[in-house]
Amino acid sequence: MFMGTLWSRIKEGLSSVWYENEPECCLCGENPGPICLNCENVYFHPELGRCYSCGKLISLELDYCQDCLRNKGPESLTRVWAWGHYSGDWKKFIWEVKFKAQPRRLIQIRRPLSQWVMGHLPPVDGIVPVPMHPDRLAERGFNQAEVIASLLKWEFGLPLIKGLERKKLTVPQIQLTRWDRMQNLENVFAVKEPQSFWGLSLWLVDDVITTGSTMEACARTLLENGARHVYGLSLAAGAEKGLVPYRK
Repeated sequence: MFMGTLWSRIKEGLSSVWYENEPECCLCGENPGPICLNCENVYFHPELGRCYSCGKLISLELDYCQDCLRNKGPESLTRVWAWGHYSGDWKKFIWEVKFKAQPRRLIQIRRPLSQWVMGHLPPVDGIVPVPMHPDRLAERGFNQAEVIASLLKWEFGLPLIKGLERKKLTVPQIQLTRWDRMQNLENVFAVKEPQSFWGLSLWLVDDVITTGSTMEACARTLLENGARHVYGLSLAAGAEKGLVPYRK
């Protein structure tokens, strides 16, 4: 009851905040931003739903994508939301943040992301970023999931809980099949102090969801260590085949 009341107050507060207008859209660079109406329609598809299990963009009247209906998706998450479709300029934006060492660009999307989150996700007790292995973190210099989670922390005043760890350095998931992705993540994640998660509802944050295997492995670990609910949140996911036209 308390969290629901607090969430309502946070929504009211964020709705009343005025931000400086961004000079241009951070995706197309042509229209007023931070994300112009055209890019919102092209990449974020407010007319579409999200698969409850993996976040994939689906028809609004459906709850699950075809893969998840065939039991090929995550099972441990209470629900998953992906903000946009992983394509075109949105895919390029995320890729440049991640692989061209431009995490500060995420600040450009804090307002529209926060507005979308407060309109779709339930209230929680804290935020958990999907962790990186220390070796990969040292190589890249930052964890993009943690940067996204930090933005949400400051926007909503929620604690950032960092006790989830990646113990093993694995082969990048993008190179693997769905089955191999699940096997690749067996016993990869652990928590330092289980009491930190006991009885909590959490947002589990990552940049992109593909099959959902990484979030599934993280959520299963959190639940095994006492978490009550785990909700997945990512910047982007794929779409049901044939639903969204390919855009360069």
